[in-house]
Amino acid sequence: MEGTAPQVPVTQEVQPEVKDVSQIPQQPHTDPQTPPESTPPPKPKKRETKKVVMLLILLPVFAIMAYGIYIATTYFNCSKITPKTCETNTKCNFSLSGFYFTSETKDNCCGNALCEEGFETNSDCPNDCPSCDDNSVLTLDSFSYETQECENIATHYFIEDFEEGKTSIDKKVNWKIIDDQGDKVLDCLGKEIEGVQNDWANFGYADWTNYKSELNFKLVENLEGFGFHFFSKGEQGYIVDIRERKITLKKGAQQGRRDVSLEPFDFKLDQWYVLKTEKTGNNINIYIDDIQVFEYKDSQPVDTGQLRIETFGDGHVRLDDISISK
Repeated sequence: MEGTAPQVPVTQEVQPEVKDVSQIPQQPHTDPQTPPESTPPPKPKKRETKKVVMLLILLPVFAIMAYGIYIATTYFNCSKITPKTCETNTKCNFSLSGFYFTSETKDNCCGNALCEEGFETNSDCPNDCPSCDDNSVLTLDSFSYETQECENIATHYFIEDFEEGKTSIDKKVNWKIIDDQGDKVLDCLGKEIEGVQNDWANFGYADWTNYKSELNFKLVENLEGFGFHFFSKGEQGYIVDIRERKITLKKGAQQGRRDVSLEPFDFKLDQWYVLKTEKTGNNINIYIDDIQVFEYKDSQPVDTGQLRIETFGDGHVRLDDISISK
């Protein structure tokens, strides 16, 4: 038997891998003793340098031209200003901010924004002198030349003439505003109508003090008359009692009235009279048609209170032009 020779394994020789040194990025050699070389900046191009120089030259030129145009514009605008009526010595002045307009104001000239005493009023120069009318009959309206302001001084608490056909008096159902010979008046009936008799009508406020009152009255149909209360406050106050042919001053209210003074007076029907009352401190004066009928000094005066009108029985009275002044 032929023998088989044993196979000897072939050993393959492995060659070591050789890298291409040229492919490996080389690290720059740095010597800690030697500083790195700095890269010089690129030199500017000559064309760009010329542009910068031209720009630096032209900017001031443009600024001067713009300023010149602005100054010319301010002068043009100033020269076109039309002086007002009361302006004099007008001129255009120059400053670095441009031309500006100046003038002087004439005195005693309508249009100078001053209301000058002795020269102008609201009627002839409303632009300078305002209208001080506050549309109130209770104030005295005037203009102060010193402060150049309106003054509206309250002189009255109450004024009514009934011409507008209405009243703030708290009147009752049988009291009406009627026409009396072309004049509007308050007609006060004392007769019983719809169960109402001896009517009362209040007006004013309880804190009114030291006032003067005035009213026109006329007795109609009979001499039953009426009462006029002033400084009425609770059970205190004063009453002018007009009836028959006498006038009486009383103190008190609905209860506990007492006569203070009484004077005969020949009242006539359908004739208008003017009643005035004045109170200063504790002095009370009563007038009929400017004739003094009472002068009374009250040791315990009533200083505040409202007003009231009262009809007596079948009394019939007409009232007009009521005013309560301070």
